[in-house]
Amino acid sequence: MQASNVLYPNHSQSEGFFHTLRKNRSLSFYTGLVSLLLIPVYILLSQVDPRIVVGANTWIKPLKFAVSIGIFLWTMAWFLELLEDFPTFRDRVEKYFVISTAVELVLITFQSARGVQSHFNQSSALDGAIYSIMGMFIFPMIPVAIMMDRKFRLLGSKLDPKVLTAVRSSLWIFAIASVVGVFMSARLAHSVGVPDGSPGLPIVNWSKNGGDIRIAHFAGIHALQILPLFAFIAIKQSWDVLSVRIVSIGYALLVGAVFVNAMLGRPLI
Repeated sequence: MQASNVLYPNHSQSEGFFHTLRKNRSLSFYTGLVSLLLIPVYILLSQVDPRIVVGANTWIKPLKFAVSIGIFLWTMAWFLELLEDFPTFRDRVEKYFVISTAVELVLITFQSARGVQSHFNQSSALDGAIYSIMGMFIFPMIPVAIMMDRKFRLLGSKLDPKVLTAVRSSLWIFAIASVVGVFMSARLAHSVGVPDGSPGLPIVNWSKNGGDIRIAHFAGIHALQILPLFAFIAIKQSWDVLSVRIVSIGYALLVGAVFVNAMLGRPLI
């Protein structure tokens, strides 16, 4: 199968990727688009509002989540579009993804506007309730990702094996990275060896002086984009499916390594 035929195996190739996404997964497409369109708004707010929350401008957090949520929704929309043998399942999962990420971004924005921490914040009944609601909507990502993997396994031979391997591997790495997120939530902190809010790297704000569990969380979640991208490269270069398996295993080990490094209290760089 050629690279041009793997995005939507049973659809017309005359329609582009985003055209098909907008037509068939419009809920995810437009919600992701709104999320990305909020990026310049958050950038502008960060320039006029100097308040600092946990060592960074108060609008940096919703900015990062807007980028991540937009990319996530478009990625999952493509994954779900491949699951056309399970229309009811994919429609329900799409609604869950859209609602849960929208709730997450709205609440993070609300807390940023108040100038308070959104995650791990138990300082008042309102802050605790907001953080609990965020967790209630986001935690099901773990079983949903595993259920999606089971559907892809049933789909089997209908997809290019390189794409199938990349998608299934990325879903499992994503699920594990989400467990890492739960672990951070249980600790009520993302730093190790230093307090949250210590000096960090630009934009991402990962700690420069101690361990930071967010790095493993970030790397694992974005396996959803990196492994399928490698699969497309492998198809174009006519590499064997073994190459995708090796890269998937290597990527999983990388996520594990940065997690261990963080737990040892060591900064990434």
